[in-house]
Order: sequence, then structure tokens, then C-alpha cells
Amino acid sequence: MSTGSTRRAPTLRPEPPVPIQWRSWPVREGVVGASLVFLGLVAAWALVRWITGQMHLALLAMAALGLSLWRFFLPVTFELNAQGVEQSLLGRRRCTAWEAIGRYEVCKSGVLLLPHRDRCPIDVFRGLYLPWGSHREEVLAHVRYHLDPWPQA
Repeated sequence: MSTGSTRRAPTLRPEPPVPIQWRSWPVREGVVGASLVFLGLVAAWALVRWITGQMHLALLAMAALGLSLWRFFLPVTFELNAQGVEQSLLGRRRCTAWEAIGRYEVCKSGVLLLPHRDRCPIDVFRGLYLPWGSHREEVLAHVRYHLDPWPQA
């Protein structure tokens, strides 16, 4: 005869992952990607110069595209720790707390951290992309530990 009260062993949360730090500098990490970006900038310059006939507009267009690609040209240091995701760039640090991240999507060469749990088309513009380089498993361990729901004991 079975009793109605069965005891379950409490589900323990594993130890948090060790903090990890790495530098991402795409212009130096891939020759093919860097070459394509530079060719794209030159092509944009040539196209604007050809259409408008104005050198200053072509340079302005190239500068605007270059500024929009700042993460490609400048080295960013990422750190994942118990507080959240820290980014360092040119001596400035910015921390995004784990609580401010609603969901994440694992991509081919990194993970996209998004601010809302529900899908929203413009979320990708407000999210943070973490390129993991050679630290795939460590980055995923942090993201899963801090963002995946844990069963209650």
C-alpha cells in the first residue's frame, strides 16, 4: 500500500562557474572578415562618389559606416562573473547585470543576450552579442547557469 507522502531529494544548484575574461578584436582575428569589411568600405566610398560626384559625401558615408562598425575595429574585453557581463573598452567599463537579461540565443560564433523574455523584432538592436572566440564552453556555462531556470527544491 502506498502512502501519499513521498519525499524527494532536494535539487541542488551546482557551483557557479569560475569567472572568465577574454578579448574580442574581430579586425585582428580573421583576415577574410577584415578584408571584406575594408572592401565594403571602399565600395561604399566608390558608389557614393560615383552617384553624387562629391568627394566629401563619399568620405562622410565611409566615415559613418566605419563608426557604425566600431566593435569590429576596437578591442573589447569581456568578463563574465557573478555580477553579470562586464565590457571594457578604451579604459571604460560597463556592466550588464544577469537580472537585466531576459533571454539568450546561441549563435554560430557567440551568444546574443536579449533584454526581454518575449520575442520582439527590435530586440536584436538592443541586445548584446558575446563572441566567444575559443571560450565557447565557458561562456555557455555562465549563460546557462545564470539565465536558465532552476527547479525549486
